[in-house]
Amino acid sequence: MKRALALAAIVVAGMVTYGSLGGLLKAPSVFADELIYMDATRSVADGHRPMERDQTYGRGLVFPVVAAPVVALAPNQLDAYRALQWFNAFVFSLAAIPAFFLARRLLSEGWSLAVAGLTAAVPSAVYAGMILTEAAAYATGTLALLALLRVIERPTARRQIEALAAVALAALARPQLVALGAALPVGLALRWWLMPASIRPSLSAALRRLWPTAAAVGFVVVAGAAALASGHASLRDYRDVFTTYDVVDVARWSWYTLGCLGLYVAIVPLVAAPAALADLWRRGRAGSVQDASFLGLFLTVNVVTILIVAAFSSATFGGERLHDRYLFYIVPLWLVLFALWLVRGAPASRRSLALGCALTGALLATIPQNLLLRDTNLQFDAVATAVWSRIRAVDPARPSVLRLLLVIAVLAALGAIVGARRGSPGLRSVLLVPIAVVFILNAVFVWESRAHDADLHVFADDRPATWSWVDRAVPDDVQVTDVFVESGRCRPVNIGAFRMTEFFNATIAPVLRVGVPADITTDGRSVRIGGNGIVRTLDGKEITAEYAVLPPGVALDGHVIAQGTLANLRLWKVGGTLRFPFAKSNAAAVASACPRGTT
Repeated sequence: MKRALALAAIVVAGMVTYGSLGGLLKAPSVFADELIYMDATRSVADGHRPMERDQTYGRGLVFPVVAAPVVALAPNQLDAYRALQWFNAFVFSLAAIPAFFLARRLLSEGWSLAVAGLTAAVPSAVYAGMILTEAAAYATGTLALLALLRVIERPTARRQIEALAAVALAALARPQLVALGAALPVGLALRWWLMPASIRPSLSAALRRLWPTAAAVGFVVVAGAAALASGHASLRDYRDVFTTYDVVDVARWSWYTLGCLGLYVAIVPLVAAPAALADLWRRGRAGSVQDASFLGLFLTVNVVTILIVAAFSSATFGGERLHDRYLFYIVPLWLVLFALWLVRGAPASRRSLALGCALTGALLATIPQNLLLRDTNLQFDAVATAVWSRIRAVDPARPSVLRLLLVIAVLAALGAIVGARRGSPGLRSVLLVPIAVVFILNAVFVWESRAHDADLHVFADDRPATWSWVDRAVPDDVQVTDVFVESGRCRPVNIGAFRMTEFFNATIAPVLRVGVPADITTDGRSVRIGGNGIVRTLDGKEITAEYAVLPPGVALDGHVIAQGTLANLRLWKVGGTLRFPFAKSNAAAVASACPRGTT
């Protein structure tokens, strides 16, 4: 009962904390990701298949399916947004429960609760304040880690099926997590190899027990290959990871990613990692199934995850930045490893501590300084850099100072480890404090930056009717077309008014782009205006619409039925072919849109 109450307290505390902080994010700030997931959730809530705008949704299914009732019960889109933030806060905090049982297979109840609390306290909880899939992926991914450890310890048919189901659920939350499945065969192989020959089963007997895994892997490979070959499935946003990377670049980014992971967990666990892993190795070789199993899971999941994140970072799509946004799912494993090492008296040889110190120092000293800038976009993808980017900002002209501070931090971590090893278990537990402090500091900085980025003054007031001004003006069963005109004068309108209007109005689906693409983040369909003013697709098809939202300064055949946002967007009743009567080309529309004094 005490254990259940403690876990419930952690989950409730996380939900209240992140739900309250989510209120600081007054509107979405990650476009088009948040819009895509909001659209998909609205589609399911309306009883349809998931859609993003007017196209088929092709990402993780767990979030839109489980969050759909939240949207269905909300009286309006603004309340639905707020409710989803609280829902994500709850789901994110649920990761503490499987993290506790993961730790409990190796640690006492008290230490396992500490691991559960730190699991819920990771700074990546900032994603719970957004309409993203990270919260669902964190909870299901941690559940998959627990299921995988259980099956590596004892690979019964039932446990294999449970683990495969857990990995499938995690992959449905976020496709990247399908890579966790590699831990099943590889982790089992490592555990079998580590165990003394006198007590491990023969190789043929061990393989015979894995028929559920072999059958599932074979099915996935055949079905996936068939789907890709037939065109019914695609790599979508991940295609660059598989088509534009270079082996050398992946190796380089793997180094940077491991360094970023060290920053994430406050450096100390990375310094201790060689000693902790060596201890697991010795115990596994001596016959400990639990130690050999955890070592197999830890090594496999870390290697696979780091390689995937590094490949993504090195690809064109990765944007030359660190991405612990895709890495933090393995942090519970690091928390368990470090806590277990502390509980066992922090066993370490001088060689292992020297190796950990040298490796960590080299990793952190060689992270490029441009990856540690005080930039909200960089820190959104790599929350672990927030503290160090603030430190660098104190004296940006001398980046060598930051490198020196990083090395000093590594030496301080080594000193803390050496000091704690000579003390009692209570003293060693103090080494968890730096992790908690760094988690809190990074969380403060990233929540602050995201709150600033989300504070767009788009609407006149905070009434839901003002935010959902398009939905109020049209019937529920129609679609409204957004028409972006991409001129320099319209840039603030496109970034603010159009984005927020689309997000908080469920009736908006198609998005058209008129004009030469500028350096703004919009997507949708590029179109062209013909000599008769009719809007056509790039392959020449006329575009029709019942209603359309346009910026001020341009007109359609039809009449204005509503006006909204501080930028004075207009809602037009069209009811047929989309035609600009006074703009006979894209250039003419660009020239007339958003005249001075109207926005």
